[in-house]
Amino acid sequence: MGKDKYKVRNWQDYNRGLKKRGEISLWLNKEVLAGWQDNEQGSNRGRPCVYSDLAIEACLTIRKVFNLALRQCEGFLVSLFKSLKIDLPVPDYTVLCRRASQLRLNIKSLGTSSKAIDLIVDSTGLKVQGEGEWKVRKHGAGKHRTWMKLHLGLDAASQQIIFSKLTTNAVTDEQAVEELPTVIAGSIKSFTGDGAYDKTTVRKMLHAARIKQIIPPQKNAVINKSGKAFLRSRNKAIADIKLQSRKDWKIAVNYHRRSLAETAMFRYKTVIGSTLQARSLINQKVEAIISCNILNKMLQLIKPQSYKVK
Repeated sequence: MGKDKYKVRNWQDYNRGLKKRGEISLWLNKEVLAGWQDNEQGSNRGRPCVYSDLAIEACLTIRKVFNLALRQCEGFLVSLFKSLKIDLPVPDYTVLCRRASQLRLNIKSLGTSSKAIDLIVDSTGLKVQGEGEWKVRKHGAGKHRTWMKLHLGLDAASQQIIFSKLTTNAVTDEQAVEELPTVIAGSIKSFTGDGAYDKTTVRKMLHAARIKQIIPPQKNAVINKSGKAFLRSRNKAIADIKLQSRKDWKIAVNYHRRSLAETAMFRYKTVIGSTLQARSLINQKVEAIISCNILNKMLQLIKPQSYKVK
């Protein structure tokens, strides 16, 4: 049986949207330029900041969109301001690196519904600057080779990322979502995740928040007879799987929409890349949030409407 083929129905609009993603005016607009300099009078000692947090965020956003190093980002903005005759100073690469650790950013989800959402969660690995792929294949990985883990949660309806958490690879999937209901503003109707979230802590958290659990139990799972309320959903899933099949259960609960999370991971690594540019953990977390906001803005511009070719 061959792989399903799809065609884009709104190709002309999608084509224009893809072009617009590269327009500099989308990432550096009049509102950003108006708030470029820091006019707040701080109470701390020392020299006040020259650039606002908005300006630093805009510079780091442009860096990720056009895949620039910090020095090249500075040079790009200097030449851009000069050609456009914008009389504003440009932060140098040392300022961008230092101020990045001071930013307090949140995920900006655009076009999401104010009603209860269906949340889909998954995680992926991101490389930290280090050994190249050729060296690893030829001589093996060294002791300093490492990677970080990006946990994403998206709205099933809009496919916008509404939850992002960057951790070390020692943090498990269930640990990353333990405080999920308190982090996300608004209510969550359902939680869809793979078998990695079939843990007691996650089940308890979802039951306490009255969130529907769409998590496949392990293949060797048995019904728990303790009568604990947070395990009722899991027990029901086990019983339904035994009565039908695992495939039929996934279809019945609409589990296969979890593939939207895998699509989001693919989109992240295709557009942003699979390697983190920042060196420190705090700057890497800021970089991950900026990257998610970039993807949300790109997705809000245009989204392909595809259909299956018979």
